[in-house]
Amino acid sequence: MNRITLLIAAFLAAAVHAQEISYGSYMERVLSGNIALSARKMDIEIAEAGVKGSKTYNDPTLAVTYTNSEDWDKKLGQGIEFELSRSFTFGVRRNRMDLAESERKQAVVLLKEHMRNFRADATIAYLEHLRARMLLQEAEEIHNELSSVASNDSLRFRSGDIAESDWLESRMAQGMARNSLLDARTMVTNSAVKLAYYMGNIKGAVELRGTGTLETDEEVAPIESYIEKALAQRPDIVAALARADIAGARQKFNRALRRPNLDVKIGATYNRARPDFTTLKAGIAMPIKFSNLNKGARIMDELLVRQANVEIEEARLMVEADVIQAYNEYRTASEQSRTFSSSMLDDMRSVVAGKKRAYELGEISFHDFLIVERSENEMRKEHIETLFNKAVAWVELQRATGFSMEFGTMPITE
Repeated sequence: MNRITLLIAAFLAAAVHAQEISYGSYMERVLSGNIALSARKMDIEIAEAGVKGSKTYNDPTLAVTYTNSEDWDKKLGQGIEFELSRSFTFGVRRNRMDLAESERKQAVVLLKEHMRNFRADATIAYLEHLRARMLLQEAEEIHNELSSVASNDSLRFRSGDIAESDWLESRMAQGMARNSLLDARTMVTNSAVKLAYYMGNIKGAVELRGTGTLETDEEVAPIESYIEKALAQRPDIVAALARADIAGARQKFNRALRRPNLDVKIGATYNRARPDFTTLKAGIAMPIKFSNLNKGARIMDELLVRQANVEIEEARLMVEADVIQAYNEYRTASEQSRTFSSSMLDDMRSVVAGKKRAYELGEISFHDFLIVERSENEMRKEHIETLFNKAVAWVELQRATGFSMEFGTMPITE
């Protein structure tokens, strides 16, 4: 048994133990098991920990000082000093908490934005797998048909009904079809591994098989409704708003940092002189903020706020452009898919069958039959590609409007 035969046998063995999975089940496992997604979800926990940490107060400072006179003859004695101090800031803690809360909200929005693209990419991976399976089915049919022709030509050549060139040509066509079949099987296996990656577990990946077809029948609404929906719910717009909130919160926080602090100190000193004595002291200190004369930090905060507001407008413009482009792509893909009809494909199949009979009767050469066979093969592949492009265009339209589809609502015919 040669290597090619062993490979085909291995692929057939894997197909026997295939584990079918629907789109809904696939997406549930993706959202619960993907490792990279789990890591991104930790951003929320990190931000929440930051909110909790922002609630701390300034720590007091305890100082202990030991003194001893250098003039031992005068016996001025030894002393020990205790001092407790604390720095009071005005508005820093509150604004620090507001800034941390703004960053937490941004982390939530950024996760939603990541989820929007992640779900779209995972869905397209599922569509790629379905396309690979459909192309594999076509490759298997072509291989089986050309194998049948090559087997018959072998008998016909031995009986003297056809020339050796026709037999050799049919045998080469069978070999090429077998190579295409191997490529198609590899595409199915690799696309299944990609599905397993998205689900977070590569074990048993080669046995995964998505169910359904690429047939879709979704009609689009007027483009204005998609733009309105996207402007209301696209996470990247909300993220731009969150960045503006953070810029404003940071500006207030930095403004609070520029306010003078108030340092309060209380202490006592005990001296073992003759006679011994204790000294009590209390005081306040306030820094003179000459650094506030430098306006650079204030100007930077103001520019960051203005920049964040400009980015909001830019995000809205980008969303509108995304929706318009995705809308046009889907309409074009829909029109292209209408080029093919079941009757057209059936008619082409009938033409191939007629040419095959004509070749078997010796009315045409194998080369003439192969031209029609390949034309039909290309037509079916193009049909699969148009179905795939339409399904992907629908996903991209959903991505552009916020990707609001729930589990199993992807237009995939089960």
